[in-house]
Amino acid sequence: MEYTLLIHGDERVWNGLSEAEQDELDAAHARFGRALHEAGVTVRYGGGLRRSCSARLVVPGGNPGGPQTPVSDGPYREGHEHLGGLWVIDVADEAEAIAWARWMPAAPGDLVEVRPVRVT
Repeated sequence: MEYTLLIHGDERVWNGLSEAEQDELDAAHARFGRALHEAGVTVRYGGGLRRSCSARLVVPGGNPGGPQTPVSDGPYREGHEHLGGLWVIDVADEAEAIAWARWMPAAPGDLVEVRPVRVT
């Protein structure tokens, strides 16, 4: 079953890390990805996201060549915690997804949301 591991954190913490600390966290995620592969876990996607100020919010419902729906600057959520990255993994069950989430590298104060993927 596929699960997303969504990394939520305070961007101010990330921005407060030194370049060396950010590089080490990136390297830790690369090691995490290799560990998933070595354990036979299928990784559909894994990666970090750019800062939330680069996000754009699009109202769905338009079509190419027709009336365009609004686009606004993100993020959608007020506050300091934002989605910082995600992994989509295929594992046997929720317990295995949670086990991997517990092992995931994180900046101080980060949380990892484990959510099953609904295949459409």
